[in-house]
Amino acid sequence: MFNDLKNTFQLKHNGLNRLIVVNVIVFVLVNLIDFILRMSGSWFRLEEVLMLPPTFSGFIEKFWTLFTYMFTHMEFGHLFSNMLWLYFLGSVFSEFMGSKRLVGLYLMGGLSGGILFLIINTLFPKMLVLGPMLGASAGVMAIVIATAVYAPNLQMMLFGVWPVKLKYIALASFLLTSVLDIGTNTGGKISHMGGALFGLVFALQYRKGKDLTRGAIEMLESLQHLFRKRERKNVKVAYKRPVSDEVYNETKVNEQKRMNDILDKISRSGYESLSKEEKDFLFNTSKKM
Repeated sequence: MFNDLKNTFQLKHNGLNRLIVVNVIVFVLVNLIDFILRMSGSWFRLEEVLMLPPTFSGFIEKFWTLFTYMFTHMEFGHLFSNMLWLYFLGSVFSEFMGSKRLVGLYLMGGLSGGILFLIINTLFPKMLVLGPMLGASAGVMAIVIATAVYAPNLQMMLFGVWPVKLKYIALASFLLTSVLDIGTNTGGKISHMGGALFGLVFALQYRKGKDLTRGAIEMLESLQHLFRKRERKNVKVAYKRPVSDEVYNETKVNEQKRMNDILDKISRSGYESLSKEEKDFLFNTSKKM
Protein backbone atom coordinates (compact mmCIF):
# COMPACT_ATOMS: atom_id res chain seq x y z
CA MET A 1 0.00 0.00 0.00
CA PHE A 2 2.75 2.44 0.95
CA ASN A 3 4.65 1.79 -2.29
CA ASP A 4 1.47 2.44 -4.28
CA LEU A 5 0.83 5.59 -2.25
CA LYS A 6 4.40 6.77 -2.89
CA ASN A 7 3.95 6.29 -6.64
CA THR A 8 0.61 8.12 -6.48
CA PHE A 9 2.22 11.14 -4.82
CA GLN A 10 4.83 11.30 -7.59
CA LEU A 11 2.17 11.93 -10.26
CA LYS A 12 1.95 15.67 -10.91
CA HIS A 13 -1.57 15.78 -12.31
CA ASN A 14 -3.37 13.30 -10.07
CA GLY A 15 -6.66 14.27 -8.45
CA LEU A 16 -6.39 11.65 -5.72
CA ASN A 17 -2.94 12.96 -4.81
CA ARG A 18 -4.19 16.53 -4.59
CA LEU A 19 -7.21 15.69 -2.43
CA ILE A 20 -5.09 13.81 0.09
CA VAL A 21 -2.40 16.50 0.13
CA VAL A 22 -4.91 19.32 0.70
CA ASN A 23 -6.59 17.45 3.57
CA VAL A 24 -3.27 16.67 5.23
CA ILE A 25 -1.95 20.24 4.84
CA VAL A 26 -5.12 21.76 6.29
CA PHE A 27 -4.99 19.30 9.21
CA VAL A 28 -1.38 20.22 10.03
CA LEU A 29 -1.89 23.97 9.65
CA VAL A 30 -5.09 24.12 11.71
CA ASN A 31 -3.63 22.11 14.58
CA LEU A 32 -0.33 24.00 14.49
CA ILE A 33 -1.98 27.42 14.46
CA ASP A 34 -4.43 26.42 17.22
CA PHE A 35 -1.52 25.19 19.34
CA ILE A 36 0.25 28.53 18.91
CA LEU A 37 -2.94 30.40 19.77
CA ARG A 38 -3.48 28.36 22.93
CA MET A 39 0.11 28.98 24.01
CA SER A 40 -0.40 32.72 23.52
CA GLY A 41 -3.60 32.68 25.57
CA SER A 42 -5.89 33.60 22.65
CA TRP A 43 -9.52 32.41 22.67
CA PHE A 44 -9.70 32.29 18.86
CA ARG A 45 -9.58 28.88 17.10
CA LEU A 46 -8.99 28.57 13.36
CA GLU A 47 -11.37 25.63 12.90
CA GLU A 48 -14.25 27.87 13.96
CA VAL A 49 -14.05 29.73 10.64
CA LEU A 50 -13.70 26.50 8.63
CA MET A 51 -16.45 24.28 10.12
CA LEU A 52 -19.98 24.33 8.66
CA PRO A 53 -22.48 25.91 11.11
CA PRO A 54 -25.64 23.88 11.81
CA THR A 55 -28.08 26.66 10.88
CA PHE A 56 -28.76 28.68 7.74
CA SER A 57 -28.30 31.93 9.66
CA GLY A 58 -24.83 30.80 10.73
CA PHE A 59 -24.09 29.57 7.21
CA ILE A 60 -25.01 32.94 5.67
CA GLU A 61 -22.42 34.59 7.91
CA LYS A 62 -19.81 31.96 6.96
CA PHE A 63 -20.88 30.88 3.46
CA TRP A 64 -17.37 29.67 2.56
CA THR A 65 -17.65 26.90 5.14
CA LEU A 66 -19.79 24.84 2.74
CA PHE A 67 -16.49 24.21 0.91
CA THR A 68 -13.89 24.43 3.68
CA TYR A 69 -15.58 21.99 6.07
CA MET A 70 -14.92 19.03 3.73
CA PHE A 71 -11.13 19.57 3.98
CA THR A 72 -10.99 20.18 7.75
CA HIS A 73 -10.12 17.57 10.40
CA MET A 74 -9.09 18.12 13.99
CA GLU A 75 -8.33 14.55 15.08
CA PHE A 76 -5.72 12.33 13.42
CA GLY A 77 -7.94 9.23 13.60
CA HIS A 78 -10.72 11.06 11.74
CA LEU A 79 -8.30 12.21 9.04
CA PHE A 80 -6.64 8.81 8.72
CA SER A 81 -9.88 6.84 8.31
CA ASN A 82 -11.23 9.25 5.70
CA MET A 83 -7.99 9.32 3.72
CA LEU A 84 -7.68 5.53 3.87
CA TRP A 85 -11.13 5.07 2.31
CA LEU A 86 -10.40 7.84 -0.18
CA TYR A 87 -7.14 6.20 -1.21
CA PHE A 88 -8.49 2.69 -1.77
CA LEU A 89 -11.84 3.53 -3.40
CA GLY A 90 -10.51 6.66 -5.10
CA SER A 91 -7.86 4.57 -6.86
CA VAL A 92 -10.55 2.26 -8.25
CA PHE A 93 -12.80 5.17 -9.23
CA SER A 94 -9.96 6.96 -11.05
CA GLU A 95 -9.14 3.84 -13.04
CA PHE A 96 -12.69 3.66 -14.38
CA MET A 97 -13.77 7.30 -14.61
CA GLY A 98 -10.68 9.46 -14.40
CA SER A 99 -8.82 11.65 -11.94
CA LYS A 100 -10.59 14.94 -12.70
CA ARG A 101 -13.98 13.35 -12.22
CA LEU A 102 -12.83 12.04 -8.84
CA VAL A 103 -12.20 15.59 -7.62
CA GLY A 104 -15.52 16.76 -9.07
CA LEU A 105 -17.44 14.00 -7.30
CA TYR A 106 -15.63 14.65 -4.01
CA LEU A 107 -16.68 18.31 -4.14
CA MET A 108 -20.26 17.64 -5.25
CA GLY A 109 -20.68 14.89 -2.65
CA GLY A 110 -19.35 17.23 0.04
CA LEU A 111 -21.72 19.99 -1.05
CA SER A 112 -24.69 17.59 -1.09
CA GLY A 113 -23.84 16.34 2.39
CA GLY A 114 -23.47 19.88 3.73
CA ILE A 115 -26.74 21.07 2.18
CA LEU A 116 -28.68 18.08 3.55
CA PHE A 117 -27.12 18.74 6.96
CA LEU A 118 -28.41 22.33 6.89
CA ILE A 119 -31.87 21.36 5.62
CA ILE A 120 -32.48 18.61 8.20
CA ASN A 121 -31.36 20.78 11.10
CA THR A 122 -33.56 23.64 9.87
CA LEU A 123 -36.64 21.43 9.47
CA PHE A 124 -36.20 19.64 12.82
CA PRO A 125 -34.38 22.13 15.08
CA LYS A 126 -35.89 20.81 18.32
CA MET A 127 -35.53 17.14 17.45
CA LEU A 128 -31.91 17.32 16.35
CA VAL A 129 -29.42 19.45 18.25
CA LEU A 130 -26.43 19.48 15.93
CA GLY A 131 -23.11 21.23 16.34
CA PRO A 132 -20.81 22.53 13.58
CA MET A 133 -19.65 19.90 11.08
CA LEU A 134 -16.25 19.13 9.60
CA GLY A 135 -14.55 16.29 7.73
CA ALA A 136 -14.25 14.70 4.29
CA SER A 137 -16.74 11.90 5.00
CA ALA A 138 -19.55 13.12 2.70
CA GLY A 139 -17.25 13.50 -0.30
CA VAL A 140 -15.56 10.16 0.41
CA MET A 141 -18.92 8.40 0.81
CA ALA A 142 -20.03 9.77 -2.57
CA ILE A 143 -16.95 8.16 -4.13
CA VAL A 144 -17.48 4.85 -2.27
CA ILE A 145 -21.11 4.52 -3.38
CA ALA A 146 -20.50 5.72 -6.95
CA THR A 147 -17.68 3.22 -7.44
CA ALA A 148 -19.76 0.36 -6.04
CA VAL A 149 -22.76 1.19 -8.21
CA TYR A 150 -20.62 1.53 -11.33
CA ALA A 151 -18.66 -1.71 -10.73
CA PRO A 152 -20.69 -3.66 -8.14
CA ASN A 153 -19.14 -7.08 -8.78
CA LEU A 154 -15.52 -5.98 -8.83
CA GLN A 155 -13.65 -8.13 -6.34
CA MET A 156 -11.32 -6.55 -3.82
CA MET A 157 -9.05 -8.28 -1.33
CA LEU A 158 -10.31 -7.44 2.17
CA PHE A 159 -7.32 -7.16 4.52
CA GLY A 160 -5.31 -8.66 1.67
CA VAL A 161 -6.84 -12.09 2.35
CA TRP A 162 -10.55 -12.43 1.50
CA PRO A 163 -11.95 -11.59 -1.95
CA VAL A 164 -15.13 -9.55 -1.45
CA LYS A 165 -17.30 -7.88 -4.07
CA LEU A 166 -17.18 -4.11 -3.97
CA LYS A 167 -20.95 -3.74 -3.53
CA TYR A 168 -20.80 -5.57 -0.18
CA ILE A 169 -17.87 -3.48 1.05
CA ALA A 170 -19.70 -0.25 0.15
CA LEU A 171 -22.96 -1.43 1.74
CA ALA A 172 -21.22 -2.39 4.98
CA SER A 173 -19.37 0.94 5.01
CA PHE A 174 -22.58 2.90 4.54
CA LEU A 175 -24.51 0.98 7.20
CA LEU A 176 -21.74 1.13 9.79
CA THR A 177 -20.85 4.81 9.34
CA SER A 178 -24.17 6.36 8.30
CA VAL A 179 -27.13 4.36 9.60
CA LEU A 180 -26.28 2.38 12.72
CA ASP A 181 -26.45 4.33 15.98
CA ILE A 182 -27.70 7.47 14.23
CA GLY A 183 -27.88 9.23 17.62
CA THR A 184 -24.07 9.39 17.73
CA ASN A 185 -22.54 12.11 15.52
CA THR A 186 -25.95 12.68 13.93
CA GLY A 187 -24.81 15.66 11.86
CA GLY A 188 -21.92 13.74 10.34
CA LYS A 189 -24.12 10.77 9.49
CA ILE A 190 -26.69 13.01 7.84
CA SER A 191 -23.93 14.44 5.66
CA HIS A 192 -22.82 10.86 4.83
CA MET A 193 -26.32 10.17 3.53
CA GLY A 194 -26.27 13.31 1.39
CA GLY A 195 -22.93 12.33 -0.11
CA ALA A 196 -24.05 8.73 -0.66
CA LEU A 197 -27.23 9.90 -2.40
CA PHE A 198 -25.29 12.09 -4.80
CA GLY A 199 -22.82 9.26 -5.47
CA LEU A 200 -25.71 6.93 -6.31
CA VAL A 201 -27.37 9.41 -8.68
CA PHE A 202 -24.04 10.26 -10.30
CA ALA A 203 -23.19 6.62 -11.07
CA LEU A 204 -26.65 5.87 -12.49
CA GLN A 205 -26.55 8.97 -14.71
CA TYR A 206 -22.95 8.33 -15.78
CA ARG A 207 -24.02 4.91 -17.01
CA LYS A 208 -26.44 6.75 -19.29
CA GLY A 209 -23.73 9.09 -20.59
CA LYS A 210 -24.54 12.07 -18.34
CA ASP A 211 -21.76 13.50 -16.18
CA LEU A 212 -23.08 15.39 -13.14
CA THR A 213 -19.59 16.52 -12.20
CA ARG A 214 -18.99 18.42 -15.45
CA GLY A 215 -19.85 21.79 -13.89
CA ALA A 216 -17.45 21.27 -10.98
CA ILE A 217 -14.67 20.15 -13.33
CA GLU A 218 -15.14 23.17 -15.59
CA MET A 219 -15.11 25.51 -12.58
CA LEU A 220 -11.84 24.03 -11.33
CA GLU A 221 -10.26 24.26 -14.78
CA SER A 222 -11.35 27.90 -15.06
CA LEU A 223 -9.75 28.71 -11.72
CA GLN A 224 -6.59 26.91 -12.74
CA HIS A 225 -6.42 28.85 -16.02
CA LEU A 226 -7.05 32.10 -14.19
CA PHE A 227 -3.94 31.62 -12.04
CA ARG A 228 -1.84 30.12 -14.83
CA LYS A 229 -2.26 32.29 -17.90
CA ARG A 230 0.78 30.89 -19.65
CA GLU A 231 -0.39 27.33 -19.14
CA ARG A 232 -3.75 28.32 -20.58
CA LYS A 233 -2.20 28.97 -23.98
CA ASN A 234 -0.48 25.59 -23.92
CA VAL A 235 -3.73 23.86 -23.06
CA LYS A 236 -5.44 25.41 -26.08
CA VAL A 237 -2.77 24.09 -28.37
CA ALA A 238 -2.71 20.66 -26.74
CA TYR A 239 -6.44 20.12 -27.18
CA LYS A 240 -6.69 21.32 -30.72
CA ARG A 241 -8.12 18.48 -32.78
CA PRO A 242 -7.09 17.87 -36.42
CA VAL A 243 -10.25 15.81 -37.02
CA SER A 244 -13.86 16.83 -37.56
CA ASP A 245 -16.37 16.94 -34.73
CA GLU A 246 -18.25 14.01 -36.23
CA VAL A 247 -15.17 11.78 -36.21
CA TYR A 248 -14.19 12.92 -32.73
CA ASN A 249 -17.66 12.24 -31.30
CA GLU A 250 -17.82 8.83 -32.96
CA THR A 251 -14.44 7.94 -31.44
CA LYS A 252 -15.61 8.97 -27.96
CA VAL A 253 -18.79 6.90 -28.30
CA ASN A 254 -16.79 3.85 -29.36
CA GLU A 255 -14.37 4.31 -26.45
CA GLN A 256 -17.26 4.55 -23.98
CA LYS A 257 -18.88 1.43 -25.45
CA ARG A 258 -15.67 -0.53 -25.12
CA MET A 259 -15.19 0.76 -21.58
CA ASN A 260 -18.67 -0.53 -20.68
CA ASP A 261 -17.92 -3.90 -22.29
CA ILE A 262 -14.71 -4.21 -20.25
CA LEU A 263 -16.59 -3.20 -17.10
CA ASP A 264 -19.22 -5.87 -17.76
CA LYS A 265 -16.46 -8.43 -18.21
CA ILE A 266 -14.94 -7.41 -14.88
CA SER A 267 -18.36 -7.76 -13.25
CA ARG A 268 -18.75 -11.27 -14.63
CA SER A 269 -15.24 -12.68 -14.26
CA GLY A 270 -13.14 -10.22 -12.27
CA TYR A 271 -10.31 -7.87 -13.17
CA GLU A 272 -7.79 -10.68 -13.69
CA SER A 273 -9.87 -12.05 -16.57
CA LEU A 274 -8.92 -9.04 -18.72
CA SER A 275 -6.30 -9.45 -21.41
CA LYS A 276 -3.18 -7.27 -21.35
CA GLU A 277 -4.56 -5.22 -24.23
CA GLU A 278 -7.84 -4.63 -22.34
CA LYS A 279 -5.98 -3.61 -19.17
CA ASP A 280 -3.85 -1.19 -21.21
CA PHE A 281 -6.95 0.29 -22.82
CA LEU A 282 -8.58 0.74 -19.40
CA PHE A 283 -5.47 2.42 -17.99
CA ASN A 284 -4.87 4.71 -20.99
CA THR A 285 -8.51 5.74 -21.24
CA SER A 286 -8.71 6.63 -17.53
CA LYS A 287 -5.67 8.91 -17.91
CA LYS A 288 -7.48 10.95 -20.59
CA MET A 289 -10.60 11.47 -18.43
